[in-house]
Amino acid sequence: MLTRKNAISLLKKHGCDGKLIAHCTAVSKLAVEIAKGINKRGHDVDIKFIEIASLLHDIGRTKNHGIMHGIEGAKILREHPKIARVCEVHIGAGINKKEATVLGLPPRDFLPETLEEKIIAHADNLIDGSEVVDIEKTMEKMGARLGRQHSAIKRMKELDDYIEGLMKE
Repeated sequence: MLTRKNAISLLKKHGCDGKLIAHCTAVSKLAVEIAKGINKRGHDVDIKFIEIASLLHDIGRTKNHGIMHGIEGAKILREHPKIARVCEVHIGAGINKKEATVLGLPPRDFLPETLEEKIIAHADNLIDGSEVVDIEKTMEKMGARLGRQHSAIKRMKELDDYIEGLMKE
């Protein structure tokens, strides 16, 4: 398993600037906080994995700033398949096969499945730049681009409800 220091070195090695590293660090901090809260409710979330995978979730942005950054990140991290998968599935609350095809991604689901993947996607949704924001702000921003009734917005809200529910159990 990579260490935090290794992860930050990888970000730098692949050309991540200070702004992107600050974003990844903020996502990691929040994801770990969420995971610890969920663990206090009796779940067994892998905190170390969340810390490292969330630090690396946007490494593909050095190659592509669009929707393909998840795929690019997975290519960079292919030696770490679980982390590579986080790169692929962290966008919004994931992308289903139909949406992937429309977006020019490989025709398959890119949906977070494990609790760790869901926590990282959710934490990323709550970070704008390096600042924590309300989920409604993120949904509003995404709704302006995709349309308020888009299935991705619904998935984002469902993910928020799911994670918040786990923290209240």
